[in-house]
Amino acid sequence: MCSVIVANGGTLDKFIGDCIMAIWNAPKSLPHHERAACQAAVHMQSALMALCESWAEEGVPEIRFRIGLNTSRVMLGNYGCEFRVNYTVLGDGVNLAARLEAANKEFGTVVLVAENTYHRAADLFVFRKMGKLRVPGKAEPTAVFELLCEQGVVSGVPEAYTTFTADECVQALRAIPGAPDLLFHWQWVHKEAVVAVKSLFEKGVERYQSGDTKAALKWFTEARAVLPADKACRVLAELCASSTGSPGGVIEVLTK
Repeated sequence: MCSVIVANGGTLDKFIGDCIMAIWNAPKSLPHHERAACQAAVHMQSALMALCESWAEEGVPEIRFRIGLNTSRVMLGNYGCEFRVNYTVLGDGVNLAARLEAANKEFGTVVLVAENTYHRAADLFVFRKMGKLRVPGKAEPTAVFELLCEQGVVSGVPEAYTTFTADECVQALRAIPGAPDLLFHWQWVHKEAVVAVKSLFEKGVERYQSGDTKAALKWFTEARAVLPADKACRVLAELCASSTGSPGGVIEVLTK
């Protein structure tokens, strides 16, 4: 994973337990650093897939990871004391990236991206709008998106995925080899399936944010019928059904 980060312009900051903290656009300026970070996240998923496939032959259980990406102004430099100094970044933006990494657990996603990063990378990557999330330690909600894959690499799904009807979603999903049984052990192996229900899910998010939980539930239920294994659909459908959603369509994230 470290080599993928460095190859995509990232700087390794530190290891925190089993976590890798990396930064972009420092110490040297990097044009389009948001795109580079997203590219690293996509390539890391491919690298992990390859590793798990080779480890499986040796009987090693598969492993997963989660990634949180955010773009923000932070304090950068050498911090520490007379005994130890570390080149790192500090600030609220760093904390938000960490919270997004943890929020993946609640939605069954792999890569969650904050709005600032999304807007600077949306032309090269496919994202799914997750809605407004309020993470622990933040008073204001943040618009969050799931990074799915690079633009143009999804096989079996028409290019106009953003305007899918329900029937087109089903047809596209059925056209993907291995997808009809809707059973998969790695969500990111089958991003095509998630992209196929992207339009249905995002319509549900829009209704949820407007306060119309009944209409939102309809769209999330329809999305779940196409892709039952998508945890994000299930979580938001349950929020709508229980009427525990926050005012203003904000989703409260509990995981730190």
